Amino acid sequence: MPNDRLGRRSRFKRTIATKNITLTNRDIEIFHWLYRYRYLRAPHLISFLQPRSEKRFIERLGDLFHETGLIDRPPAQWRHFDARCTPMIYELSAKGLLFLKSRNQLPQRATSLSRRKRSGTTVQFDHAMMIVDALVEIEVTTIANSDQRFVSVDEILARAPDTTRATPNPLSVPVTIQPNAAYQNIKSPWNTHIIPDALYGIEYMIDGEKRYRFWALECENTSPSWRSSPRKSSLARKRAAYDALIKSHQYQKHWGIPNLNLKVSTRDK
Repeated sequence: MPNDRLGRRSRFKRTIATKNITLTNRDIEIFHWLYRYRYLRAPHLISFLQPRSEKRFIERLGDLFHETGLIDRPPAQWRHFDARCTPMIYELSAKGLLFLKSRNQLPQRATSLSRRKRSGTTVQFDHAMMIVDALVEIEVTTIANSDQRFVSVDEILARAPDTTRATPNPLSVPVTIQPNAAYQNIKSPWNTHIIPDALYGIEYMIDGEKRYRFWALECENTSPSWRSSPRKSSLARKRAAYDALIKSHQYQKHWGIPNLNLKVSTRDK
């Protein structure tokens, strides 16, 4: 059955009711935000767009999903889906992406999350949502402050050196971890690469001048805090790598940013 006993459309399967949908400027904004972040919860979109009626806004998201096919509801979210009160997660569909491209309206991205479809990626999806949740909270806070502006990863990389932008993954930065007391199982200099879960900055207006601070974001979902082998992922190894990166100032040469801080987000924040 396409609808439930109360006549409501399925939340899991697209059901067309042949409504006459005319796209509005706010709909286009929804598409922009979904492209910017890859995934967004309905409350995220409400925080960004501040609709007069949240109920009507949620209904409009449903229409855009069911009737236009321009946005999708990623199936990985159903594993944690308990009731109709659970906030829905949305993404831009392939059709929606083509729509934005046809208008030459692709905004700068806040995340570098891949758009490739994969099966069996619930763990990766959970991790992706941790990244999105952390960044949305930060950007919403900057929007609320007139003297702040969120600086996205695309904006950072657009100003990075040509050699960095020409690499397969511009976020991958080389670093050498020296033997240190914080990670004692590294006995000799160890060369590796860091790929942050996200890279962002905040522009501050202070006394009429623009000042900038930049962060690498690491969201810990499954990695343990410490492992005996430095070749296996752990929070301790990541901290040691970032300590080395910040101390060497390699981020300046690689990304062209003047400073770097580390922000770690966990399930418990």
